[in-house]
Amino acid sequence: MISSFGIRHSFVIRHSSFVIFLGCSLLFAQVAHAGLEKYSLLVVADQNPGATAPSNTIRVTYLGVNGFQFETGDHALLVDPYFTRVGLWAGALNEQIESDPNRVSEGLTHVRSRVDAILATHAHFDHLLDAPEIMRSTHARLIAGPTAVRLVTSFGISGSACRAVKPGSIQRIGPWTIRVFAAQHDRLFGKVPFTGRSPSSRPVKAADWVVGEPLAFVIEAAGKRIYIDSGGVPGAPPDPRVKDVDLAILGVALPDSRERFAEAVRQLRPRYIFPSHQDEMFAPFDRGFVFGKMTNFPAVAREQKEGHLPGRLILLDYFRPWTLR
Repeated sequence: MISSFGIRHSFVIRHSSFVIFLGCSLLFAQVAHAGLEKYSLLVVADQNPGATAPSNTIRVTYLGVNGFQFETGDHALLVDPYFTRVGLWAGALNEQIESDPNRVSEGLTHVRSRVDAILATHAHFDHLLDAPEIMRSTHARLIAGPTAVRLVTSFGISGSACRAVKPGSIQRIGPWTIRVFAAQHDRLFGKVPFTGRSPSSRPVKAADWVVGEPLAFVIEAAGKRIYIDSGGVPGAPPDPRVKDVDLAILGVALPDSRERFAEAVRQLRPRYIFPSHQDEMFAPFDRGFVFGKMTNFPAVAREQKEGHLPGRLILLDYFRPWTLR
């Protein structure tokens, strides 16, 4: 039996970790956070996004935070789609958060009406909060770790619409072959935010969206290979079996993941590299792309150039498709 003290103590730890996470974001904020204008030469986008992409390509659309849509032929796949953009103080005060149907509806105007699957790299709210509503709207199934599946099914999503996967799993859906690998989440001042067990009932507050089991994916279709994770720690590069990918999407939100950026790129040997999870995740989309308070893209770009890392560094703007050829 868990004592009432134990419950309160667990709550305080989880609540405090969230407040520290957001408070430090403010503490270390720069005076101004520019958008993509300064790096316009790195931004890639299709000149005619309405044109039909060739069959041997994958069209990539950035959805913000670590969210993406991949399209080939008549098929689409989503990774970590998140449109609600929970406000900073709602999280800092550990208030109730929920998926915003209006923001999800607006976000889905940039997504195919039917989606083969949603992949979740882990179960934090900025990766999974909107998944139940998006699944209902697009008829997508969920491919994720067991914790993410439990959280999503607590919203009434059928377990038959979800596949709980673990490293080593291979999923084939339509034209997609999805290989699952172990990953790690960035630490913030030595600790991963929101660890612990998922709640037995529906999550209500930000701290209820625990990290779960971090995963990385290799997505194969149309003769192309895309690697994606949401971050990591130095000394733990991607699985050594993964290399020579066409596109590497690497989370670089926090210092940990930026420290492992070079070793990850050297391991993957990609043609293109997109440093992800850099935008201000608490700001609405109508503000435009703004680098997050704890990101440091100049350091990432400098390391890519001075370290002579393989691949071409690119940036993507919200909802502007780019075709990987």
